[in-house]
Amino acid sequence: MEFLSGLGGDWAFYYKNGLFRYLLATTTVSLAVGFLFRRWMDSRRLQNRRAGWNDIRREISFSMLTLVVFATVGLITGILADWGVVKLYHDWSAVPMWWNLLSLPVVIVVHDAYFYWTHRAMHHPKLFRHFHRLHHLSRTPTPWAAYSFSVGEAALMAVFSPLIMMLIPLHPLIWLAFIFIMIFRNAMLHAGCEFHPRSWVDGPLDILTTTTHHDLHHQKFQGNYGFYFTFWDRLMGTEFKHYKDEFRRATAGAQSSRQAGEVSASI
Repeated sequence: MEFLSGLGGDWAFYYKNGLFRYLLATTTVSLAVGFLFRRWMDSRRLQNRRAGWNDIRREISFSMLTLVVFATVGLITGILADWGVVKLYHDWSAVPMWWNLLSLPVVIVVHDAYFYWTHRAMHHPKLFRHFHRLHHLSRTPTPWAAYSFSVGEAALMAVFSPLIMMLIPLHPLIWLAFIFIMIFRNAMLHAGCEFHPRSWVDGPLDILTTTTHHDLHHQKFQGNYGFYFTFWDRLMGTEFKHYKDEFRRATAGAQSSRQAGEVSASI
């Protein structure tokens, strides 16, 4: 019984930490869009339609369920760490300094590849309904949709944690930094307004995705599957052709005359 009680306490720890990060990211981005920079953000809105309170309640409700799955996988990962299965190290000198510096970018690049291919797979007709349809109920997403997943999709996203830790050595602070980057980036991609500067798609930063890039995915479904980077979509021919035109329109401050989802069929 003491063992089970201990596991329950550990699970609650993982859940509370996940909830804190989710609320911090989604609240920060929501305040930026709806209050702090409201006039500027409204001029950069990507869809005419705005999400209603029912949409937001659904997104938050399923995000809470996702956090249950994440906490459970976190608990399992913690047990695997106790068994020495995952390669977490606590002493910075345990690995070369170059790896301490390089490990965070490596995790981000690997996660982007994992996300692209699992995300694209979930759009297969035989998988979409069971895994990914719930997330796409957010046709006009808000930051609160960041974790609005079905149980199956939540598990698929969560299992990346133990898998990557089994493959490469990571310091807990590096992993924590990655988690914060991931959730803040996730909230921004679902914000419905374009954060990035107008020159973004015309320079070297074009390798990184934008809110427009992911919002088009929610509008059109079959394309723009990447999370951090655009190169997988471009390599595999899954980026919408008029993505840059839509980005330039949004950053010019001219609200689209299209209704939600009525992006040109040529995209």
